[in-house]
Amino acid sequence: MWNEEKAERLGVVLRRHRTDLGLSQEALAYQAGITKNQLQLIEAGRSTGRKDGVGPSNPRMATLSGLAGVLGISVADLMLDAEI
Repeated sequence: MWNEEKAERLGVVLRRHRTDLGLSQEALAYQAGITKNQLQLIEAGRSTGRKDGVGPSNPRMATLSGLAGVLGISVADLMLDAEI
């Protein structure tokens, strides 16, 4: 079951891979076909930027595929790295 802990772990792993490649959030988001705001929320493990918003981020498979592709890894490896 998807929860806040898993969303946060995914965000940490994405951020680590992104920074290891020297990519800004804007560059990764653009290359993956999403907005910088979407990437910020995924990396934060949040579904919304609102302070009163609740719930974990829950990116679509197409989004994960796009991000993983830019990072040069598979979605499966991304999930394994995040222990999901």
